Amino acid sequence: MNTGLRFALLGPVRGWRGATELDLGSPQQRALLAFLLLREGEAASIDEIIDALWGERPPESARAVVRTYVCRLRRIVSSGADDDQVIRSSGCGYVISAGAVSVDWHSFREHVGEAQAARARGNVAEAAGLLRSALHLWQGMPLGGARGDYVDRERTRLVQRRVAALEERLSFDLELGRHAEASEELAAAVAAEPMRERLRELQLIALYRSGRQAEALSAYDEVRRLLAVELGIDPGAGLRELHQRILRADPGLAPPRPAPAVAAERPPAQLPAVPPGFVGRQAELAAVHDTLGSDGWTPVVAITGIGGVGKTALAVQAAHAMRDRFPDGQLYANLRASTGRPAAPATVLGFFLRSLGVPADRLPGRLEERAALWRTVLADRRALIVLDDAGDANQVRHLLPAALGSAAIVTTWRHLIDLPGVRWIGLDTLPPEDALELLARLAGHRRVLAERQEAVELADLCSHQPLAVRVAADLLQARPHWTVRQVRMRLEDDLHRPAGANDGCALIEAPLLLAQSLLDAQQATAFRLAALPDYGELTAETVAALLGVPRPRAHRLLESLVDAHLLLAGPGGTYRYHGLVKAFARRQAWAREGVQRCDAALSRLLRFHSRRPAALPLG
Repeated sequence: MNTGLRFALLGPVRGWRGATELDLGSPQQRALLAFLLLREGEAASIDEIIDALWGERPPESARAVVRTYVCRLRRIVSSGADDDQVIRSSGCGYVISAGAVSVDWHSFREHVGEAQAARARGNVAEAAGLLRSALHLWQGMPLGGARGDYVDRERTRLVQRRVAALEERLSFDLELGRHAEASEELAAAVAAEPMRERLRELQLIALYRSGRQAEALSAYDEVRRLLAVELGIDPGAGLRELHQRILRADPGLAPPRPAPAVAAERPPAQLPAVPPGFVGRQAELAAVHDTLGSDGWTPVVAITGIGGVGKTALAVQAAHAMRDRFPDGQLYANLRASTGRPAAPATVLGFFLRSLGVPADRLPGRLEERAALWRTVLADRRALIVLDDAGDANQVRHLLPAALGSAAIVTTWRHLIDLPGVRWIGLDTLPPEDALELLARLAGHRRVLAERQEAVELADLCSHQPLAVRVAADLLQARPHWTVRQVRMRLEDDLHRPAGANDGCALIEAPLLLAQSLLDAQQATAFRLAALPDYGELTAETVAALLGVPRPRAHRLLESLVDAHLLLAGPGGTYRYHGLVKAFARRQAWAREGVQRCDAALSRLLRFHSRRPAALPLG
């Protein structure tokens, strides 16, 4: 579930929906939000929350205060579709599902884990670059603006994790021979953590390798005196041994020889394989080809459509077909917007720059600096960049090429504003004949054509959506003893059950659940209730009757659902659902709006038609 929400804990506690910052309320309310976010998907009971906020002296009204805080936070963070979409009730407490929101603390831990994996592979430069990106996420003292005993404990824990990551990155810098640069940063780190012996060890090594042996020995004397006065102890064995090695000028402390810069041996070719059975899309492929083949400007194509319609397949197919036009490489990044944990632009830029031969230890830390280096590196190249599953313009802007010769393809589920010069290609479901051909290619032409009419009905049941057709083909392959008719009946039965009846249906519904989660309250209600009538075409008048709202508002809601790729606009001010989308929306209506609201909507529609000459079936 991607709610478009992101939160910062590594500095002041803050939150955003898209580019809009949220007012998270009082310090204690922020502490409650931070508490739930730090549990990373584990439910917290009200007693645990009370203990975290007040410790051993909670007020008599603590339970009521917690419920008030949760109610306020739900209103603040909710898109409106469901008050508990983000903060859900769970047993006798509350939970924020892992993956429902983006949190900088989670990103920090991911970067640290990737750095450790890179170090295990022997790539110290990459590990240092990843840790530099992780540390760049910190914006001050963590959990700022929140209050409570729990917050104080967690703040200490988070600071220690940051210092540990800093120590590790500085040790990597020393391995890479960057002792002169590390000396200055270590001086600041030691001033903040004067009794942390690992930092002192790194400081002594950096000073010694910079030809400052006397300063290294003086730094050792300083920490020895400090430990004796403050704690009544001597330095640890590691620090004492290092001191002795410096005194005897141990050759093992000499700086490493700098490794020669290694340019990329060959241009990157990172495009994933085209999904098997790719069929049709000739007009869209021609549009991509014509746009990317333009001279005189830096072309960018953006392919938009609901999840499962084949945006990635089209982008990858087009990119493979044009590889010869971009001899300096094809770069690919999954921006993961639909997962709830979108890739940070700085991280993607680091990956791209390393792919083009920039040493990891030479990557700038700040996003703007990386973007400037990216533009410089691309200036004399002809490269194609594919950015898959983008969430917003801010995620994409810094990744696009600026110089003539290169080009980019972006896939996204919505139109991204503030990206000038982009050629937009809206992707709909396949034509019926192409959907049938896709089914035949995946499940076998002989088997499908032997029951052609049943296969046509199976493709119709899938609304000619590539993802659903692939699920049907997988079911055919998994059941070689079934007829096409049996598979159609099985899929039809599954699609009318509650969501998640099986893995295939869950896969089909996943992009619809995502699209629904991004609607506001009125849009979500309109999306669900408008699916209740049986007739195929909707108008602003009929939807106004269903919802009990004025016609202009109904029209705006319908147009917003078209923008979200959940409705299709037809001639004469009509609208319609794809079959799969309508079946999903109707199930969601009964499950989320409830029987009473659904019956009331249908009653309003019945009264509307009773005042007209001809009535239509209402379902």
